[in-house]
Amino acid sequence: MKTSTYKGSIQKKFTKAIFFLVFFVSFIGYAIFVGWYIHDQKIQRIELAKDISQVLSQDFVRLILLDDLGTATDITTKLQVFSPVHKVVLFNNDHQKIFKYISKKKLQSKTVFKTKRILLYKQEKYGELYFEFEIESIWEILKNNFFIFFFFLLGFLVFSFTMAYLYAKRFSKPILYLVNFLEKIEFDQEMQQYKLTNQYNNEFGKLYEEINILLEKMLDYISQRNKAQEELRFLVQYDPLTGLLNKNGFLKTTKKLFSKQQLHWNIMFYIKITNLKTINHVYGFKAGDILLDTVAKNIKEHFNDSTLSARVGTGDFILLYHSINTTKNKTAQTAQNIADALIAILETPVAIHTKSIKPEVYVGIDIFQNIKDPLEILKHTNIALEIARKKQKHIVYFDPSNEQYLQASFNIYEELLHALQRDELELFYQLQYDQNEQISGAEALIRWRHPKYGLLTPDKFIPIAERTNLIIDIGKWVFQKACEQLQIWENDPIAKNWVISINVSAKQFHEEDFVDFVTLTVKKYNANTQKIKLELLESLFVEDQEDVTQKMLQLKSLHFNLSLDDFGTGFSSLQYLKVFPLDQIKIDQTFVRGIFENEKNAQIIKSIIYLGSLLDIEVIAEGVEEKKHYKILKKLGCKYFQGYYFAYPRSIEEIKQTFHLQN
Repeated sequence: MKTSTYKGSIQKKFTKAIFFLVFFVSFIGYAIFVGWYIHDQKIQRIELAKDISQVLSQDFVRLILLDDLGTATDITTKLQVFSPVHKVVLFNNDHQKIFKYISKKKLQSKTVFKTKRILLYKQEKYGELYFEFEIESIWEILKNNFFIFFFFLLGFLVFSFTMAYLYAKRFSKPILYLVNFLEKIEFDQEMQQYKLTNQYNNEFGKLYEEINILLEKMLDYISQRNKAQEELRFLVQYDPLTGLLNKNGFLKTTKKLFSKQQLHWNIMFYIKITNLKTINHVYGFKAGDILLDTVAKNIKEHFNDSTLSARVGTGDFILLYHSINTTKNKTAQTAQNIADALIAILETPVAIHTKSIKPEVYVGIDIFQNIKDPLEILKHTNIALEIARKKQKHIVYFDPSNEQYLQASFNIYEELLHALQRDELELFYQLQYDQNEQISGAEALIRWRHPKYGLLTPDKFIPIAERTNLIIDIGKWVFQKACEQLQIWENDPIAKNWVISINVSAKQFHEEDFVDFVTLTVKKYNANTQKIKLELLESLFVEDQEDVTQKMLQLKSLHFNLSLDDFGTGFSSLQYLKVFPLDQIKIDQTFVRGIFENEKNAQIIKSIIYLGSLLDIEVIAEGVEEKKHYKILKKLGCKYFQGYYFAYPRSIEEIKQTFHLQN
């Protein structure tokens, strides 16, 4: 043990530490004392000002009221008794100076403390007193007590240095032993071979014991750290919920697979559970996790011949089949077989909390050869998936034209951004009729007079707007234009009783200021809210039903009519009738158009009409395209109709000319 290297180091550091500690503590203590002393002086002066105000209050009041010179002299004499008082000034309630006293004594200190007191006499205010008192400054206090502080500090430091010197030697030997011991330790799994030999029955003995315990804990920590590092390495490349590769792991692994020249064709499947968000909102996120875990297990069990499987998004999965065949046709046949199996197996309903939930699965596929960048393949399959979702086809293969299609959609989005500013949007109206074939109202339907493509119907651009926040601005524009038109019709003897139906998107309805917006708009156009019908889709009710209910009640209090569009297509329509304050339900056109092909459609329509009558909710059928549709619907008890049999969507000019409206 080479102790000479450390000789004297403990003593020097110990001495320096004690020196600075004693000096710092003494300085802080003395500073606190000085601060307290100055503060105490101020408190005493405030109390003295209070006493003077009370003792001489009668004299001061007499001076204010009588302006008597004798009283002033008497006050001056009395104030001389209070030696700390340097200056006193009396003001009346109008802040006029009545009396001023300045002590003839020369100030011993340059520090003056100022305070004010309200002059009260018999609980009534007569004025204000301004006091100046002499107090000792910081420097005066230090000067008066300097020698006491200096000798105290000096004696304490001498004592501290002596103790430091004596104890430093006693500490050196065990500490140096400890230092040499610690220098030999390698912090790894072999730490169990290290242990301090304890020969001290004092604090050092306790320290050695604690270090031995620390070494044991360090060993445990290293073990846990290694385990955590293994888990971290797992999480970097694997999804913790399903155990499949995550996106990072998938890309890393596929880069190795595609690094060499490939003679065989490969297949990548991009699988998406599109109704996962709805399942999470309706049944809870735990149900969604169970569904995802089940899908992952099905992938592992039924597609274990795949080269790689991964979960790359919330409801997104990837399957890769590497080196399938040297011919593209045979690879394509294999891809189709796998895709069919994917849809059949993954769309199998999953039992969750006594509910049978069916995943909605779409698949994008790319068959490729000699592409080394996995991100490019991922992009291709994602494009194919987007096309599948747009066209409502469960399986779509990537084709370069897909990319052009998506680019065209993006171009429409960019142009739609400017359509409002360029006044290219227009409202058409499809008239609605009652059972007597009289016009009861009209539904506002948006059209886009595109400078290049001509008149575009909503299906060409509204889905694009709905995937962005652009639908909110369009919705506001529609509502404003419809209110403007309603104001015109209300002044026309033919159209004055027509009701306008306005479609409201879920995004627009969920905007925090939606109710405020419609309220301000109807006021701006002086529109009658009883002649405005807001049409809501069932998708609106999936999220935050409490907020939806509150807004609907606010709208009802403003006398708006609320209609549930496409009734009968959702899985919880009856629940909505019970929970939400609806005025109308719209029978979905799929039931109307198929009323003669399937007898069940007629029974469903009859049930909806009967249900509406029981709940005092108006029922209107849309998609009435032929006279036979109208007749059977009327026979079933329907009172309101909308469809091509009665009227096509028309521009406002066509409606004016057809019905000879005044404006």
